[in-house]
Amino acid sequence: MDETRPGPAWPDWQDDDAYGYVERLTSRGWAWEFLRRNPDFQNDLAYALRRAERTNAGAVDIISLPSNTADLSRWGLLFCKLESK
Repeated sequence: MDETRPGPAWPDWQDDDAYGYVERLTSRGWAWEFLRRNPDFQNDLAYALRRAERTNAGAVDIISLPSNTADLSRWGLLFCKLESK
């Protein structure tokens, strides 16, 4: 499952094959499964992404959030602060 793809936030619970990936989840993977389904997190993330600036550096997509954007660190997400050059 690709969590960046638009569409439902979770697989169809009636599809027997839709949850096969959970057999390989680590504790971090399980944490993400619960977090991404949390409506408060979804709202905070949507708010932040509407204000985000996206750039591409080779094979890496960089998402920059203005400092006055929603504080996603309360959800335990890690961010690095880039210094302006």
